[in-house]
Order: sequence, then structure tokens, then C-alpha cells
Amino acid sequence: MGAFHLVCYDGAMNTVMIAHRGAQLIAPENTLTAFKLAVRKGFRALECDVQLTKDGHLVVIHDETVDRTTDGVGWVSQLEQSKISKLSIGGIEHIPSLQAVFYEVVVKSKRKLIIELKADTHLHALKTATALASFLNKIPPRYRKLIEVHSFWYEALKMFTRDCPAVTTAAIINGGFTGEQIVNLAHDAEASGVSLGYEFISPKVVRQCHAAKLFVDTWAISDGTVMKRLRPFGINAVVENFTGTLIKLRPT
Repeated sequence: MGAFHLVCYDGAMNTVMIAHRGAQLIAPENTLTAFKLAVRKGFRALECDVQLTKDGHLVVIHDETVDRTTDGVGWVSQLEQSKISKLSIGGIEHIPSLQAVFYEVVVKSKRKLIIELKADTHLHALKTATALASFLNKIPPRYRKLIEVHSFWYEALKMFTRDCPAVTTAAIINGGFTGEQIVNLAHDAEASGVSLGYEFISPKVVRQCHAAKLFVDTWAISDGTVMKRLRPFGINAVVENFTGTLIKLRPT
């Protein structure tokens, strides 16, 4: 596991707000328009979901199928990129490649990009981890510092970490685990942080993770009451459902 590596967080430990799938309440999620709008609204970090197509291309989409968000049907892992790129999202958008999102968010806008590694099977997760590591190993080091990879697929996350050690990773954990169990899961995945479901976060859990040199994110917050409850916990970042304004948990 790497050192206490706060890639997405400033030295004052202010909580960073991360736009979940971009500005998804005012634009289709995980589209270039959603990411551009989140940048314009002032977000310094954006989150996207990445999956691997049948022919080995990384595309940005949350679901394992294209059914919900596009006019097509089928599993992402069973469709070729040429087919996926032609699908319509609301008649005006398309599923972007990771390369296009990376260029828009990191290269052009100089924002941090949190990539959630998604998959429909264990084997697909491992293949996606290999492809993602290969992609990120080819980009300039100054850009790798602006990337984090998060995932529920812990073995794939471990494989990614070993193949691409320069990029920070976090284990996504949702459920009633103790702080000790959360730390153990993260260490087993060789991750530098954890992204926890907000319902299961407590000040004690955050303290235990920080003591183990793990940063702590939570997701996907859209309720001001929840934000207020989390304020004193010392969380490093919040992956929030876009509210239309940039909300800060602490003053800068």
C-alpha cells in the first residue's frame, strides 16, 4: 500500500467536492457535456465510470448494459466500440471514450479525474484493470498525478495497483463493516484510500482509516442534511450528486 497519498485533497485537508458522473442533474450522466458543465460550475475534481468493450476499448458508462442511458440494448462487454459510439443518449449525446473524457477533464481543464472501474464479471474486471493500467501508463507523469482509480472489484484493484503504481487507488465499500474490517479490506486491495457509503460512516471509522494512513471519501450525497451531519467527521472528499452549486463542507 502506498503512503498517505492525498492526490485529490489540498494540504489544509479541506474536504473536496467531486462531481458524480459530471453535472448529471442538468446534463446526461457521464457525457462530455456533463463534465464540461461541472468544470464551469467550479468543481476541481470529477468522477466517471469506465468499462471495457468487447474489442478492448475503454468507454465511460455506469451500467453494465447500455439499456438505461441510450437507445440501444446489450451488455457493454459484449458490444464493440464502433457499435457503442453510435448509440444515442437523449438524441444529442453519445457514450464517450475514456480518452475523450481524460482529454477534456485532465488535459484541457486541468481537473482531477476519479475513475471508477466497473465490470459485469470477475474476469471482465481483471481485463478492464489491465487495459486501464496500460492506458494510464502511457500518459505523461504530470497527468497521472491527477488521476485516481476506485472500484468494488478488489482483486482487479490490486492488479491495477501493481501494474500502475503511480496512480492512487481506493476500495469502494458499502455496508455495515467495522473500521478494522474496512482497513483490512483496503490493505488487501493494496489501496491508499476507501470510498464509503455515507450511511455507514462515523467519526470513529474515519479516525481508524486515517490512523491506518487511508484517505476517506464518501458518495453519492445530494441532501444538505446529510452534508451537515458529515461536516465534523474529517472526510477527505465527497462524491456528490450534482446540486447545481459547489458546496463546501469546510471553509477554505
